[in-house]
Amino acid sequence: MQRCAVLLVCLGSLAGLPEGRSAEHADLPPSHSVQPELAATGLAFAAGPALNAAGDLFVANYRELGTIGRIAADGTASILADLRKLAPVEGRIPQANGIRLDSVGRLLVADFGGGRLLRVNADGTQAEVLAERAEGQRFETISDVALDLQGNIYFTDPGDSTADDPTGSVYRYDVRTGQTSLLATGLAYPTGMAVTVDQKRLCVAESRQYRVVMYDLTEDGTVENRRVLADFPDETRGTFVGGKFDPAGMVVDARNRLYVAMWRGGVINVVDVDTGLLIRQYDAGGGRATNCHFHNGYLYTTVAAKEAVFRLKLGVEGFDYNGTLHAQPELP
Repeated sequence: MQRCAVLLVCLGSLAGLPEGRSAEHADLPPSHSVQPELAATGLAFAAGPALNAAGDLFVANYRELGTIGRIAADGTASILADLRKLAPVEGRIPQANGIRLDSVGRLLVADFGGGRLLRVNADGTQAEVLAERAEGQRFETISDVALDLQGNIYFTDPGDSTADDPTGSVYRYDVRTGQTSLLATGLAYPTGMAVTVDQKRLCVAESRQYRVVMYDLTEDGTVENRRVLADFPDETRGTFVGGKFDPAGMVVDARNRLYVAMWRGGVINVVDVDTGLLIRQYDAGGGRATNCHFHNGYLYTTVAAKEAVFRLKLGVEGFDYNGTLHAQPELP
């Protein structure tokens, strides 16, 4: 299974995947045809992002490290929460990385600096520590979060893992019981994650191996059958710019395609989840791309090298992972 997925990706990349020939993905613009638009700036370390149905943009480290900013749909911006004051932790400095919104508008935050999973009220006045350890072991650095349709939270702890010492782990927070369980370990710096549209698979970026792995989600809340979904090319092939690009945050669209922010590459790689094929590649807006999020036909990307958020007019809708998004008929 694993060898087959790798072969499919390599063959698709080598062939350059003649994009216009595939009716299945004809709704996507061709690779490198979309000009990133500046959506927000002034981020000390651009991460997040998340948007609600109204178009309010939430970003990590707005103006300074340790904060969460809110850029309203009308363009007004402010610091929503300062995690250093709202959720201090002894011996560490809180700093948000990945952000997702739950079904009632609360922010689920990967506290990279504090090594905790946080939940922040929509108004930014309160923060709750959902998890800071599992099986008696304290988390090191929480990198990113993802949700399933039941509201369960998946998150990664890469720690200081490397390709030679793959000690990174993936956890699941059960929203009904409040219990945290270890799903998988032995990963070389896991970062971004996404649950597929059918709710049966979990995709995880294994950054130090320059690939995305996938697990089957079982009914009892565990994972099984780990295999490689996408092993990204280390050199340019056809329309796809390649290299030692480490994948970071990711999100899926309504048609189960995976959009992966490539940290050093400064691009968004688009992968067909069912085949493992690399089908598109877009400019993220600059180097050190950290994460992405859909809203109203745009893909929003956080770009650390530019201290900014960009948006790409792709004309497709993201998967409604929390049941609150409402697609608009036309792009503004």
